[in-house]
Amino acid sequence: MIKLSKLQNLLPQVYIIFLLLLNSVYAAEENILIYNAASTSDMITEISNEWEKVTNNKVRASSSSSSSLAKQIINGAPANIYISASWLWIKELNKKNIIVSDTIKPLFENRLVLIANIDSDIKNIGEISNGKKLEKIFDEYLLNKKRISIADPTHVPAGVYTKQALQKLDLWKKLNRKNMAWGGDVRRTLKFVALGNSPIGIVYYTDAIVEKNVKIIGTFNTNLHKPIHYWVAAVEKFHTNATINFLDFLINDYSKNIYSKHGFKEIENN
Repeated sequence: MIKLSKLQNLLPQVYIIFLLLLNSVYAAEENILIYNAASTSDMITEISNEWEKVTNNKVRASSSSSSSLAKQIINGAPANIYISASWLWIKELNKKNIIVSDTIKPLFENRLVLIANIDSDIKNIGEISNGKKLEKIFDEYLLNKKRISIADPTHVPAGVYTKQALQKLDLWKKLNRKNMAWGGDVRRTLKFVALGNSPIGIVYYTDAIVEKNVKIIGTFNTNLHKPIHYWVAAVEKFHTNATINFLDFLINDYSKNIYSKHGFKEIENN
C-alpha cells in the first residue's frame, strides 16, 4: 500500500502530479462513502471532486447532523469515513470500537454567527460577548409567533453549541418551543431564515457565507461555548486502502487550502 501521508509536505502542484501518476494504481481500489457533518458538505464535494480526478475512485457523501450520522454508523451503515462537528460523537464511536482509533484526527474549526434574512432591517451588532444587544433583538423580533431558528439543541452539535452560548449569556431562559424553530441539522436551520420563516437564526459561519439570502449580523465570542472542532476517522468495519489514502489527502496542505476557501480555520495550537 502506498502511503500518501509521506508526501504531504510537497508543493500542492507536485503532490497532484504525483497522484496523477498513481492513477492506475488506485483505479482498482474501492470507492469511498463519507458520512460528513452537514456544514462540511460544500467543502467535501470540492475535495471529493479533486480526488476523483486524480484517482478515478468515486466518492459518495451523505451529509446530515453529526449525531444522526453517528447513530446510523452504530446501526451498521456502510460508511468508510466519518467527519463530525463534535468530539462527543467521535468519542462515542471510539468507545464502541466502531472507528479506528489511530485514524482519529482533528481537521479544522468553525464559529457561531447570528444571521437574519438578507432583506431584514436588523443592524449588525458585531462581536457578541455579552447579552445586552442580543437581548434587545430577541425582545423586538421574537414577538407575535416569530421564532429564532437554531439546530436541535438536544443532539445536533450546532444546536448544542448554541445552547451553551445562550446559557452563558443568560438568554436561554428567554426561549421556549413557542419562540424557537429547531432544525434537524445546521443547513435546515439556515434555510428557515433564508426563506423568511424565521427573522433570525444561529448557524456556523461557514454555512452563513454560502447562502445569498441571509446576512451575518453578529459573531459569537468563542469563549461562550466549547471549541467547534471537526474530527475525522475511518470506520473499522469498512476500513480499506482507499480509505487510508483519502484520509491522508484530507489532511494535506492542498486540502487545507480548500478548507480555508470555504471559511474553516486551522485549529490553533494543534
